[in-house]
Amino acid sequence: MATITLTGKVVGKASEPAVSIKELKGQTGGNMKLASCSILDREYCYFKNKDDNPGQFYRVEFSGRYAELAGDQLELGLWVTVVGQPVWRQYNGQKYLDVKNAKFTVAQDRKTSSGDSEPF
Repeated sequence: MATITLTGKVVGKASEPAVSIKELKGQTGGNMKLASCSILDREYCYFKNKDDNPGQFYRVEFSGRYAELAGDQLELGLWVTVVGQPVWRQYNGQKYLDVKNAKFTVAQDRKTSSGDSEPF
């Protein structure tokens, strides 16, 4: 199985939670949590003028224990490193790269960082 590792900022609409959580019924009758969020990575593409870089957005999906942790720990603006399975999806004629079965590590706490600067 292929894996992808990326570091970026948790992004989304200010009026909505950073992480959306769904409960799914498992095949054995138990419930399973599935959490998802959007990550913005501005290091993916090279732009001569760094201010012109729109970045690359990824839809990241967590399951099981990581879904619970994502719901508790991830906030808008938080820098995270994500490792998971890359999956292509097509929407309105364009291809997007999602990350499924992901795990995360907090790269920089928003509360201790100064402003909106990059962690590295």
